[in-house]
Amino acid sequence: MALGLQAGTPRSLKIASWNVENLFDVQRQGTEYPEYLPGRRWNEGLLRHKLQNLSQVICDLDADVIALQEVENDGVLARLQSFLKRVGCPYPFRAITTGAGRPVHVALLSRVPIARKREIPITPMGRERRILEVTLATEPPLTLFVNHWRSKRGPESDRVRYARALKRRLMRLPAGTEYLLLGDFNSDLQEYRIMDRKHNDTGGITGINHVLGTLDARGRLIRPGTLRGLGGFHHRNLWLDLESARRWSHNFFGDKEAIDAILIPPSLVDGRGWEYRPGSFGVFRPRYLFGPHGEVKRWEIRHGVFRRGGYSDHLPIYARFDRLPPKKGTKGSLTQGHQAIPQEKALDIAALQRLEALKEPVKLEGAVLVFKRGRHGVFQQRPEGPAILLYGAAAGLEEGRRYDVLVHGFKRYHGMPEITDLELLNAGKRVETDPYIPPFHSGMMARPSDRYRVVRGIRGVFRGGKLLVEGRAIPIHFKKRRWRPPPGSELRIKRAQIGYYKGRTELVVWDRSDFEIVRK
Repeated sequence: MALGLQAGTPRSLKIASWNVENLFDVQRQGTEYPEYLPGRRWNEGLLRHKLQNLSQVICDLDADVIALQEVENDGVLARLQSFLKRVGCPYPFRAITTGAGRPVHVALLSRVPIARKREIPITPMGRERRILEVTLATEPPLTLFVNHWRSKRGPESDRVRYARALKRRLMRLPAGTEYLLLGDFNSDLQEYRIMDRKHNDTGGITGINHVLGTLDARGRLIRPGTLRGLGGFHHRNLWLDLESARRWSHNFFGDKEAIDAILIPPSLVDGRGWEYRPGSFGVFRPRYLFGPHGEVKRWEIRHGVFRRGGYSDHLPIYARFDRLPPKKGTKGSLTQGHQAIPQEKALDIAALQRLEALKEPVKLEGAVLVFKRGRHGVFQQRPEGPAILLYGAAAGLEEGRRYDVLVHGFKRYHGMPEITDLELLNAGKRVETDPYIPPFHSGMMARPSDRYRVVRGIRGVFRGGKLLVEGRAIPIHFKKRRWRPPPGSELRIKRAQIGYYKGRTELVVWDRSDFEIVRK
């Protein structure tokens, strides 16, 4: 039932989203996942502990509104709501999708009254999880669309169906409606260029990028400052507020993904009503949500039995929205205006290395990804030329291929220049990387021209945090502490980077597969 708009609308809202990973009750509905059938494996004691853990996170997050995914039904949502009230974090208002035959639903808890709720089916008579539409009783109204799209067990066409159902509803909204899209989209913000070949049954069309319009007319991601005045149906993915290395909320066997998201339309950056607060998007990362090796501390199963530790396999995300003073005039159309296309300046790697900071995006042309480990990599344009590190920015790129890219993020980390964010413009031919990765000799550590390059064929003894090579003690850094070998170990290092940290050169080992212990 609609409650009507409230005179006491808050001046700002912190809005969050969290996939709580299978919040099931202990009643048998017949749709539960097998491991959550009430009994020895899943029982009242475990449920209460799960509710306690979730409440700890939600209380510490301290959002005004939080969208939730993977909630079985309204009954268990009400129990979470009651638990939060008992521990001093009340959320008086709730909403959840309905429909029989679905194991889990999307939901919402709010400190702000709810004016109205509706559900968006994905297909007629379909069994897919519905999208939850909730309008908050604020002035002006703010509408949230809570999503949990099909996982990547299915092809991209499944997620495109969700996106098209959502778009049909959005296109029926009055021009200038203030809303945001959030939830678990099971799609990366750069899905259009990193989509796995096995999922691509749509000819490269993605739900999040193409259907929801997170790309501009040139096929580039809509970045901070570029949404306002953009013509047509568009949204901006707020992940782009963060550097590439920090863009993840789900860690799937070491593959860090940005599949949870908040998307905003032009109406939230038009200087009227509700407005996104620039730079406020973030991931909630308290230490207790991580295990001893930096893994996300999910609800744990050992030997087929649930343990009492853990929270979820996702981290919560959030953003802040401010209510601006009213201005004369009416809200503009979502399709009003067009933005000029800037011409980016081209630099080479040597020029990038000399920068202290990046004031505007620059092109880097003909760069070969000579080395890639996870989301990190190294670019060179010529075998004898300088190199630069891509820190967290190599996702979707392929080792041994030449690229033209647009560099959006650059910084110096204790003296080491790093590309922290880029956008692919063109992927060229494959390139043999051996000429770019020379055999190592100790004299390279003193040559500025070899700094930041990747080298191969190093053999030495590890002692006191250094590698004894050719009679010299060379500082060496392993990216994970647990990789450090026992003192006195003889190592054979296949690949390492010549790094620069706090005024000294060092060897950097980026992956455990890049070295072996010959003798302890």
